[in-house]
Amino acid sequence: MPLTQFPGPTDPATDQVRRWVEEPTRFWEECAHLYGPLVSLNLGSVGPAVLVSDPECLKGIFQLPRESFEVRHFNEHYRFVMGERSVLVRDGADHHRHKPRLSAPLRREPILPHGDVIRRLAREMADRWPVGEAFAPRAYFHDMAFQVIVHLTFGDLSDDPSRALMRAYRNTVVPSIGGSWGPWQNFRRMHPEIARHVAAEAATRRADPDRPGILTQLAGVRFEDGTAMSDEDLSGHVFTLMVAGVDTTSIALAWALHWLTHAPESLARLVAELDSRPDDTLPVLLDRPYLHAVFQETLRMYPVVPTPSGRRLTRDVEIAGHLFPAGVTLIPCTYLAHRREEVFPDAAQFKPERFLDRTYSRHDYFPFGGGQRMCVGEHLSQIDFKIALAAVLAQWTIEAADLGPVTPERHGTMLAPSGEFRIRVTPRPGGPR
Repeated sequence: MPLTQFPGPTDPATDQVRRWVEEPTRFWEECAHLYGPLVSLNLGSVGPAVLVSDPECLKGIFQLPRESFEVRHFNEHYRFVMGERSVLVRDGADHHRHKPRLSAPLRREPILPHGDVIRRLAREMADRWPVGEAFAPRAYFHDMAFQVIVHLTFGDLSDDPSRALMRAYRNTVVPSIGGSWGPWQNFRRMHPEIARHVAAEAATRRADPDRPGILTQLAGVRFEDGTAMSDEDLSGHVFTLMVAGVDTTSIALAWALHWLTHAPESLARLVAELDSRPDDTLPVLLDRPYLHAVFQETLRMYPVVPTPSGRRLTRDVEIAGHLFPAGVTLIPCTYLAHRREEVFPDAAQFKPERFLDRTYSRHDYFPFGGGQRMCVGEHLSQIDFKIALAAVLAQWTIEAADLGPVTPERHGTMLAPSGEFRIRVTPRPGGPR
């Protein structure tokens, strides 16, 4: 079978890269409209690539064995913000060795005991919102999500190192929220301080394995050959948590408020569901059907990571009748897949109800990626999102106060609401405030 060729834009690679970075959704939509669900691209250092939104090809990509591809070149941008040892820039057996150790403490059951702390942090965040003023809530969400990660990682927000990290984050990163790459550049400045904290704490926790926190679990890991994680490995995992576990959740929450304030019926239905059981235990809250549907629909409309982990093939592979050559990068496009009208009718409209009516396959709906490279933070993202959104709606009546049309724009590799996004809040009668 000859190697399959696909149509695509003939613009120079520099122009394709520029559009990929500066106007991604418009570029992807134009490619899908002109060339179909498999589009040949030339993305500079990434080299020849195929943008994929065809469901059968997506299914095949997610089933590829780990030895048939590598992602480090596509995820190179994560290296400077998450470090050389981040799980996102590891490949093959090395990735397989580290990912289960990082994902185990991020599952639902290990996080549930921390629910009271997360709820307290969410309520404290909401309590700081300005009454009656138009404001952008993203920075508040970032601050809260970072506190959650510090608590989960180190087990104590009140010790001096944790407070120092929070001060550094608020002084270094939070003021730049809204810039496309600025928050990541500023977080990189925190690396030395975080690495010092991790190294000191790792030594303490290896000597005292009863100390709480994910870092204790990671510091106690022994691989199959008997070796432990190095301090550099630990720092890489902590950097990853502090970006992937913070930015994704905070951006998703911002999008949720944007969509809900423009869909009053959906907002009213969600508030009614939450008000019906305001004293829910955490497991009951997390399983509220309409709250879960709002979470799912928010991530369908603008998946926070719209092109997860492009796979550069290390050998020729056949997928859905197409033969892809070694060296080409297959890029799953979550954004385009989530906008397919045959799967999601009225795809441009925010309709959480669609997730009450049916379930979707993992190659039709995959906000956390798929296959070997599926995100480790799915459960944490859901828990943070649902607790924070419930806390906000228990305290405030919210309405849109946008400065203009809100569009998706870059926050690093992610898609966040543009700077025009604003809301206005007033206290709910009888609310916590």
